Amino acid sequence: MVRIGFSSALITALRLILGAFFIISGFEKLLDLKFFGLVIAEYQILPSFLIPAIALLFSLCELLCGTMLLINLFSRFSSSVMLCMMIIFIAAMINNVMRGLEHDCGCSQFLSQLFGQEEIGIGPIVRDILFFILLLPIALLGSNRIPWKKTT
Repeated sequence: MVRIGFSSALITALRLILGAFFIISGFEKLLDLKFFGLVIAEYQILPSFLIPAIALLFSLCELLCGTMLLINLFSRFSSSVMLCMMIIFIAAMINNVMRGLEHDCGCSQFLSQLFGQEEIGIGPIVRDILFFILLLPIALLGSNRIPWKKTT
């Protein structure tokens, strides 16, 4: 069996970069929950009565998990939660691309400035797959300890 090694410096760098990104993304969505709810509605997957709660839940989850990654608090757990969210985002986008629906992907405005594409399609799908791949080492090899608590 071949074991791929990741240095702790690489895990830390991934944790800090992804943590900062998820904080920005979650905060942006929280600032305009109504718009994020409209984007979720465009996916035509959820019943309308769930959309405000899901918009709030996803925004808070991104913000909280990003913060936990940034401060290295239960980083395995928080990256695992974000992996699950990435699967949901990827599946929803693939579903809508296959159905021929075109609309905003609901991703971060920060990302749209970097990558330029906000419509669902192959670009955002590949980008979320990349985030999934970058989260994997943290989920598998990150820490689940409380960083300020002394171990005896």
